[in-house]
Amino acid sequence: MLHDGRAIRVAVVGGSRIPFCRSHSIYKKCSNQDMMTAALEGLVNKFDLKGQVIGDVALGAVIKHSKDWNLARESLIGAGLSYRTPGVDLQRACGTSLEAAILVANKIALGQIDSGIGGGTDST
Repeated sequence: MLHDGRAIRVAVVGGSRIPFCRSHSIYKKCSNQDMMTAALEGLVNKFDLKGQVIGDVALGAVIKHSKDWNLARESLIGAGLSYRTPGVDLQRACGTSLEAAILVANKIALGQIDSGIGGGTDST
């Protein structure tokens, strides 16, 4: 909260995603990182964020594999954001993207960061 006790107003200014498809079909050979990086790269390109430092990037997956040990960090680097951008990895069944968006929004509302990205991936 700000010094006057009020939270900073937060807005979602855009998004990016990979196309919907049936589970275990066209993405069956893709990893969570492949899908997350593709969606994040779309956002980076759409808003000209290549090389930019973002306040925080919160990403996750519903079902994570051991190779997804640092999904957020690996995806944000792979998508072209600055290496100085922090990334936090999370997991919540049926609500990973929503949880990530809420986490980022709360940090903005409290003045901890100016901008952030929240997202997630479901299944292949």
